Amino acid sequence: MKKLFYLSIIGILISCSEKAEVITGKLEDFISGEVSFERDEKTGFMGFREPILIDGKEVVYTEWNGMFQFFDAQTGSRLTQFQLPKEGPNSLKGGYHGGKAFDGLILIAANNIGNVNFYQSDSLFRTLKLDMNSYVSKGYLELPDPENSLHILSENEFEITFDPFEIMSFRTKKDGLDLEFGSWIGKFDSLGNWLCKSDFKAPYDETYANSISAGKLLRLLENGNSWAMFPFSDSLYLIKDCKIIDRKKLDGLTPKTYFPELFIENGNSGSWEKPDNSAMNKHLLYDSKTNLRVRVTLINQIRTKPEIKDIRQRMFLNETTYLLSIYDEAWNLKAELEFTYPVGSRLENIFLSSGYIYLNKSEQKSEDEYEFHKIDLSRFIN
Repeated sequence: MKKLFYLSIIGILISCSEKAEVITGKLEDFISGEVSFERDEKTGFMGFREPILIDGKEVVYTEWNGMFQFFDAQTGSRLTQFQLPKEGPNSLKGGYHGGKAFDGLILIAANNIGNVNFYQSDSLFRTLKLDMNSYVSKGYLELPDPENSLHILSENEFEITFDPFEIMSFRTKKDGLDLEFGSWIGKFDSLGNWLCKSDFKAPYDETYANSISAGKLLRLLENGNSWAMFPFSDSLYLIKDCKIIDRKKLDGLTPKTYFPELFIENGNSGSWEKPDNSAMNKHLLYDSKTNLRVRVTLINQIRTKPEIKDIRQRMFLNETTYLLSIYDEAWNLKAELEFTYPVGSRLENIFLSSGYIYLNKSEQKSEDEYEFHKIDLSRFIN
């Protein structure tokens, strides 16, 4: 009996040890392939988004200023493209602030004054006007990156995410981020009626009141689950009907310390600077083939030429280090991989498709193609 007891204890310890094993290392050691995407002379920046299904096949797409281009992720060949109209009866009233593609070539375009257009390919089939005055009585709302702004919950239910940071607040000496704000996420129906809006505060203290990225909520929709995460926090929220129904603290082996960005005033203008040792969550991603989730966190940067403040001029002046964390369906940590983009390059795109991580190479050989590394996600299933 005593022998059986000891064997059971040993079995439990072995099981726990196996469960706790996390793959670590440099991302470059896990690169398993590469692919180049077509780029012609008319194409500017290529902002890749999460994959969608067209005729049952997973394809990836880029979006920039209302131009949607769709690609075969395996070959890099362009399949089709659509430019949303900028003028005329089918254009978005009030201007285009963000858009996203969904399964079946459904395109949604929106702006921060509540206008929403639905297109099937390039044909307009629905126009909505969301009542923004009833949604928030005061303040200015912006749409974050399209990757995080719009989601389809069902045929007749949609989510939209807002960023309340007021970028011109420094001129009035007011805080840019209202720490009492709670209406981050709103749900509306196919007629444009608000069904609910969230009412939870960001997990910040007063030091974040002027941090320009603090309100850029990260979103992820997978298997009917709607997730949200703040840039400067390890907490992950499960959202249903605009309420938090579950909260997780994502585990990690690498310590992360969060500090707010600082506004450096310069007369009637200024700039925001992120402390070099401050972490910031940048992406939440999902792969349907492996059922794995990926979190991308900027964990360190080394600034060169600190006298240059303009954000556009600084775009390639930092050496940036990221942590790529891979989780299973229960958000158990499976791997932590570190990667760095040297001065003269930057992480422009990262997405998951058909069991692979794709991220842009730091060096591009030609203007006629856009080269990516591939990492096989099946290596992290156990």
